[in-house]
Amino acid sequence: MKNDKYYWIENWPMTEFGKNLASTRKERQLTQLELANLLEVQPRMIGRWEQGTAKPQFDYLVKLANVLEVSIDLLINSDKKPKENTFDIKNKKLKELCKQVDKLQQDDQDLICHFLNMAIRQDKMKRIIANH
Repeated sequence: MKNDKYYWIENWPMTEFGKNLASTRKERQLTQLELANLLEVQPRMIGRWEQGTAKPQFDYLVKLANVLEVSIDLLINSDKKPKENTFDIKNKKLKELCKQVDKLQQDDQDLICHFLNMAIRQDKMKRIIANH
């Protein structure tokens, strides 16, 4: 009789894993090349994982989850259900900047919020003008 953990690893659904990996990578606005560089693997490995033709070793599965900031379960489970009332910044660069901004003094945070509000208002105006 097989040990359950080995049986599970051998039989995890690769097509779902590949779809989950690809969609999560795209949500994070990363190319296959950028993700490969972060994991220090060949870009073709990302493609093979996403296509379901290869399985990452467990240590790469852990690295994937860390880099993409998701649980391993979310990557391998076909029952991806987003949590309600949560907000996640999908752009990895913006998310990292927000983490750094969060450490700044309140005055500096207020200034950054002011500039963000200006950019958002400008975008809204552009959309209004474009629709008329």
